[in-house]
Amino acid sequence: MAKDKIITGIDIGSTKISTTIASVSENKISVIGVSGNVESKGIKKGNVVDIDAAVEAILSSLERAERMAGVSVSSVFITVNGSHIETLNSHGVVAVSPTQSSEITQEDVARVVEAAQAVSIPSTREIIHVIPRDFIVDSQDGIKDPVGMSGVRLEVETNIIHGSSTAIRNLVKCVTQAGVDVEEMVYTGIASAEAVLTDTEKELGTLLVDIGGGTTSIVAFLEGSPVYSCVLPIGGKLISQDLAIGLRARLEDAEKIKIKLSNDAALKMIDPSKKSDEFDVSEFGLEVDSISKNLLYKIIDARLEEIFRLIALEISKVNLTGKLPAGVVVTGGGALTSGVERMAKYTLKVPTRIGVPKGVTGLIDEIQSPGSSAVVGTILYGSNLIRSGSLLSFENNKGNMKKSISKIIEKFKSFLP
Repeated sequence: MAKDKIITGIDIGSTKISTTIASVSENKISVIGVSGNVESKGIKKGNVVDIDAAVEAILSSLERAERMAGVSVSSVFITVNGSHIETLNSHGVVAVSPTQSSEITQEDVARVVEAAQAVSIPSTREIIHVIPRDFIVDSQDGIKDPVGMSGVRLEVETNIIHGSSTAIRNLVKCVTQAGVDVEEMVYTGIASAEAVLTDTEKELGTLLVDIGGGTTSIVAFLEGSPVYSCVLPIGGKLISQDLAIGLRARLEDAEKIKIKLSNDAALKMIDPSKKSDEFDVSEFGLEVDSISKNLLYKIIDARLEEIFRLIALEISKVNLTGKLPAGVVVTGGGALTSGVERMAKYTLKVPTRIGVPKGVTGLIDEIQSPGSSAVVGTILYGSNLIRSGSLLSFENNKGNMKKSISKIIEKFKSFLP
């Protein structure tokens, strides 16, 4: 890569929209502009419900980041989310093109991955990612990159993530009306995984849980690659609603109380001497000036337990219970909720940690929180494609990807450990 390339990622969530602009060179990714968290409008549970409001919110977030970076953005990577996201594992097989050395070429790999995409999905669905998990050459499995190996039969196991064509087109329409093109879409779970998971965790087997405002995205990794993804239509906003009902408070005040309680719990970890069972809520205009922390935790824990029980049900459905020894990594804005790590351990019975984004330098003060994992991951995802020269462009008018054999194979290599 001759000179630095400017790359922009937008995380379009149900409660906030975040934009990050970074300069990508051969050896580092430097953040030069961030928008902070702009209130999301026109998006509900990951889906567009009001195009004009969504365009306004996206434009506001984009302009903030552009002003800070001092650059004008023409194309972006965006996250895609919502309960319409589904996944399936597919198998492809081809005969290796006969050559003098019988070596497997990039074209062979592209053909076998193309064969794996020949799955029966409705015309109303659109493929977002095709991620090779494992290659098999003449019955020898466990191969991550078969190019250059000798063989006559090439097989691949892939993980395909797809979503509703209508939901995807509406999201793309909002972004293009904000005046920028969509380079590529990234599933929120895959983006967050890029930013918070280690190679060891992916190899051993881990579950990434991104708790947003309106949705919870899940990705299970095994042997270095994703094997299952889904989105639950519940998130941190429900916790705020529960607090609002339980405390007879306005939703905005309930959200502030939740954040203040979480900050207070974090402060206690730093200074254990600061202990009190009563929690001061005098600034929120409630009927009382203080509330028992036990009451607040009961309300929060009940909803967190429900979220993690639904996650446990999803994992058991696909027979992954007990097969993810690296445990659970919780990220997203909901990961800041007080007690989330404790409830995840209690409900899922596995090791748990809070995932914080890493892998970028520069103006990172505003994006060092779990709530920024998806937008940082989108930058990392796009950077991998740019560095390998494998960037694909999204055709807005047709809603599909322009593919070329050489570009496809390089893109797939970015997923290999």
